[in-house]
Amino acid sequence: MRFWILLFLSAELIAKSGIDLYKINESVYVHTTYKQINGYDTPSNGLLVISSEGIILIDTPWDDEQTVELIEVAKKNFNKEIVLAIISHAHEDRIGGINTLLENKIKTIGYKLTAIKAKELGYKEPACFYREDTSIVVGSTLVNVFYPGPAHTVDNIVIWLSLERILFGGCMIKSLMSESLGNVSDADVNEWPNSISKLLTKYDDAEIVVPGHGKWGGKSLIHHTLSLLKQKK
Repeated sequence: MRFWILLFLSAELIAKSGIDLYKINESVYVHTTYKQINGYDTPSNGLLVISSEGIILIDTPWDDEQTVELIEVAKKNFNKEIVLAIISHAHEDRIGGINTLLENKIKTIGYKLTAIKAKELGYKEPACFYREDTSIVVGSTLVNVFYPGPAHTVDNIVIWLSLERILFGGCMIKSLMSESLGNVSDADVNEWPNSISKLLTKYDDAEIVVPGHGKWGGKSLIHHTLSLLKQKK
């Protein structure tokens, strides 16, 4: 039951196996992997950002096996190695392949709270950064990492590509097809709207917003998430 996502995505599908790879532009691609949950293939999105010095990975697939495949797919399609991985929070669909990253000596980083949560949940810890607003440069590519506060999880961060005006909101942001907030077992639904509002202010020039699950689009995804939060209350 995974055909639906292919029908609704407008980006070019350039690789399809256990991993779907969609081209947003010449330097940014969405990787989508799947896990069976309640009888359905549940998609999870991350990014591959192609820099002059290698590939920046935003979030792993669900597990180590898929992450091995993603490394191979990236090498085959771009003839570059993944040189940096950024984990947006310590849930399975973001950090599940961290063992593979570390075994391949790929530098893996996350916010300080993500390192703490990873250890609590039995994952290996990413190297942590402490500032809530951090810029990272790989080659000529600038990546901004921002912690807006608790939302889907206490540790969730977003990734901003200013040149492309692409915001990776991860699981903090819901797709327009989402009719609920999904998994809220670790969420702070009271603070979530405040954290979302910070994104609207800070990234008001965002043109593409990528959620953790489902179809990406424009800033309407952020407004849709706010609407779902209001319904929750």
